Amino acid sequence: MRKSFAASHSVYSDPGPYRETLMRGGVEPRSMARWISSFLQHPRGPESEERGFAPEQAADMELRSVAEILSVAVNRNLLEGDATQPKVGGVCRDFALLAVSRFRQHGTPARLRVGFADYLAPGHWEDHWLCEWHDGGRWKRLDVEFAAIEAVSFDTLDVPRERFLTASEAWFLIKDEPAIATRFGVSSLDLGGQWFVAGSLLREIAALRKLELKPWDYWGLSKDLSPVSTQVPQQARITLDHLASRLKNADLDGDGEPEVIADWPLPEQVVSFPHGEAVAVVLRNS
Repeated sequence: MRKSFAASHSVYSDPGPYRETLMRGGVEPRSMARWISSFLQHPRGPESEERGFAPEQAADMELRSVAEILSVAVNRNLLEGDATQPKVGGVCRDFALLAVSRFRQHGTPARLRVGFADYLAPGHWEDHWLCEWHDGGRWKRLDVEFAAIEAVSFDTLDVPRERFLTASEAWFLIKDEPAIATRFGVSSLDLGGQWFVAGSLLREIAALRKLELKPWDYWGLSKDLSPVSTQVPQQARITLDHLASRLKNADLDGDGEPEVIADWPLPEQVVSFPHGEAVAVVLRNS
């Protein structure tokens, strides 16, 4: 039987030669999250505050595929519990993508969701990516990082919709309340505003079509938006309103490719900022 769109691998979720390695994560979501966190480390997470974040971990931030991440983990002997080696450096997108990969490998529909969480920094909606997977009845949102440590009061295996806004939902919220736009972004890096949400909106569209980008990837109109500007140009705003409306009206309850955004061109190359400076990255397409 042919797998559904969301249950089949993308270029970046495919574990390649590390399929058996990926299977070690199990199929139960919390166990999966703990396994992923055993070898992946966020640069601004509690573990980095305690142990630091080594230069080789910073270099890991450029890894894009599950196969690449698992390759580094295997080469550092992390999956065998070697505590002398630094964990693989990664952000929420990477934690979530590993879970998406594991679900898809099991034949379960899964996808990345790009948006903002209200439980990472008080008073802010922080840039955050979750793994959304289908349990046979409905889609659930798994916060891989927090499911591993059980550090919040709600169910991290099924994040409440009011605690995580998708990029399109955030776009409409700041459209109605422009004054709160600066609360959306990465507060620790002093990044936020309409331009940030606009970039997230395009990354959300790409993720739903199984092009799982990095949180610092920009293309099209988003690469021309300035972080020092508080406003998005009028023509760009009209386009973004249109895209956000498409997502709002899309049927995302199924496990196929959303038809309403299937005609939006995806990039072959992005402008990326893995270390703060702009880098041109040609994307894989096979």
